[in-house]
Amino acid sequence: MNALEEFIKEKQVVLLLVGLIGSGKSTFAEALQEHVPNFRRCNQDDLGDRRRVESLARLSLSQGLSVCIDRTNFDEAQRATWIKIAREYLGTYVWVIVFDTPYEVCIERLRVRTNHPTIKTPTEALSVLSRFQSQYYPPAPHEGHTRILNLRTPDQSPAYTRAHVLAILQRVRDAPSIDPATASRHEPSTRGRGYRGLSRGRGYRDSWSGAGGYRDSARGYGARGYNTRESSPYSRPGRSDAGSWRQGGSYSQRRDDDRDRRYRRTDA
Repeated sequence: MNALEEFIKEKQVVLLLVGLIGSGKSTFAEALQEHVPNFRRCNQDDLGDRRRVESLARLSLSQGLSVCIDRTNFDEAQRATWIKIAREYLGTYVWVIVFDTPYEVCIERLRVRTNHPTIKTPTEALSVLSRFQSQYYPPAPHEGHTRILNLRTPDQSPAYTRAHVLAILQRVRDAPSIDPATASRHEPSTRGRGYRGLSRGRGYRDSWSGAGGYRDSARGYGARGYNTRESSPYSRPGRSDAGSWRQGGSYSQRRDDDRDRRYRRTDA
């Protein structure tokens, strides 16, 4: 058993997956649960609503397991729910994997996908994708996670092996540590812009380190790497930049639940 496997056995992690439908989250989450039994996948499409996902996450953590939150988690308010739950369990780490998949690739996957539990037609899937794209907002260092990895399409797989899953977890663990207490909380000048960048093959290369963190002279957060729509990889060519992100992520529980029902929040 190597150091990573010892860590996973002895420590608990709340792993947040971030990305649009069709970006590859569920393929990874299912492989993670299969190959690393200490992780339990918590997926809203399977469970029906967010409260059931919260209940499963808490139950799993109370049993000493780690959890993988397999949802779009496309803005700060969405992610805050799971970070808050992690804080209820002393010593629990919060890691994030952003599925940095080109918008066009998400479209192509959704056009041929037939096995989604809640979305039955490609037309419906593309409608949901468009809605989520306009609301996507990248994770920011003040949110409360301690490690983050940008997983680009070449690093993904349609059939993950155990070695592949462990290698990705190792990359997350090796990413630069984040201290939310000392992170600055600046407001983006590009608020309202959607998931953009990867359609040109750039991804987060201007702002992310190769280890999966964020780049400046101290391997911290670059000026464009965090909390700006400029760094977002979900971009639709020819689309206006109008979006619907609300400042501060201050959605109430009721509004969030209403959005879940309206947009049929789903994950890939």
